[in-house]
Amino acid sequence: MQAIGIILVSVICVTVFGTFFNSMLARRTDGLPKRIYQARMNMFMGLMFLAIGSLQFLMPSDSALRLFFIGLILAVGLFNLYYGFKHHRFYSNQVKQHQERTSPVS
Repeated sequence: MQAIGIILVSVICVTVFGTFFNSMLARRTDGLPKRIYQARMNMFMGLMFLAIGSLQFLMPSDSALRLFFIGLILAVGLFNLYYGFKHHRFYSNQVKQHQERTSPVS
């Protein structure tokens, strides 16, 4: 049980840094790379919310209200993770199409 808690806390720490890093990169760029960084930021935030919700779920609780909020945090995490992957795939394809159009044909 403690090992799972340590793993979840380390995942939370890594995703906090990933979210912050991609947020800074998104602010410094424009166009499609900005959208890709934002999608990565959403994926890190989704993983962070899932880890926070899982960590809270491991703690003993009798309150239905607490379980409701844990479920809400997990739902927000899944939502961010899904749309982060979806947008990352879409904008990565856009970058590939743009590179194919602008690359010289030999």
